[in-house]
Amino acid sequence: VLILSFFVKGGGFGGAWTAYPPLSSVPEFSLTDWGASLWVLAVALEFVSFLLGGINFVTTAMNARAPGMKMMDIPIAVWFIVIAVILFMASVGPLIAGAVMLFMDQRIGTTFFLPSGGGDPLLWEHLFWFFGHPEVYVVLLPTMGIVADIITVFSRKKLFGYRTILYTAFATGGLSFVVWAHHQFVAGIDPRMANVFVVTTVLISIPIAEMMFSYIATLYGGSIEYTTPMLWALSFLIAFLIGGVTGIYLGASAVDVYFHDSYFVLAHFHYTFFPITIIGMFAAITFWFPKMFGRMMNETLGKIHFWGTFIPFNCIFLP
Repeated sequence: VLILSFFVKGGGFGGAWTAYPPLSSVPEFSLTDWGASLWVLAVALEFVSFLLGGINFVTTAMNARAPGMKMMDIPIAVWFIVIAVILFMASVGPLIAGAVMLFMDQRIGTTFFLPSGGGDPLLWEHLFWFFGHPEVYVVLLPTMGIVADIITVFSRKKLFGYRTILYTAFATGGLSFVVWAHHQFVAGIDPRMANVFVVTTVLISIPIAEMMFSYIATLYGGSIEYTTPMLWALSFLIAFLIGGVTGIYLGASAVDVYFHDSYFVLAHFHYTFFPITIIGMFAAITFWFPKMFGRMMNETLGKIHFWGTFIPFNCIFLP
């Protein structure tokens, strides 16, 4: 459906990735007609498929455990996937509802998000970011689980604080539902409400920091082997630490007003999502490929690939 949107009159959706109204809700503003509507429909269909896949993940983790495996014996990576799925299923509903309202604004002339008809563009922002911030932890937690598995193998130590990490992951998931408006500090929300989200944003950094310290404690005193998967895992800790620290600055509304739409925000975003998506993906591939296919990957080429990725990334976004 999304690919089809490129071939209709006016081309694909031109309302930016956040789809803020009225640019997204009035086809004449974005110069796209059915392209915008097909984009909204594709997003809704994608989320429905994710919901069904999420149910499968949770069911498999709970019911397909090895005989004798207790809940607290489940690998932390599996636990993190389960928590991520729960977060997604709990947060996606409002966005699907918002997508339906946006589609109706585009096609039948309703005014859910148009002030001229009694609507409110901020409503879309709340619906979008109520999903959008838990989504950050939906993609973060599986990568954190991957990194945990890798560092325990190549430091030859048991994961430090397994239960504490698990409990803080649940705490992170719960707090992720009450921080969404820090994306809207310059969008016109009540400054008194902004203060509440400043506090929750700082609070959510605490369980994430606990996980990072537990990973570092796992490394401490270990017999570390600097294989390609381990290099990716260690680079995740370094890059995500920078992304997390810069996020604390942006979590303060008084600072965010000045940093908004700056390269500082751009660097923060890439120092969080690059380690989550790219570094996490390569860490998982290089770690599990031999186990999946019974064939070792070339270690020299793997390290060349790692340094050829990690160094240019920092050269681009660190300055």
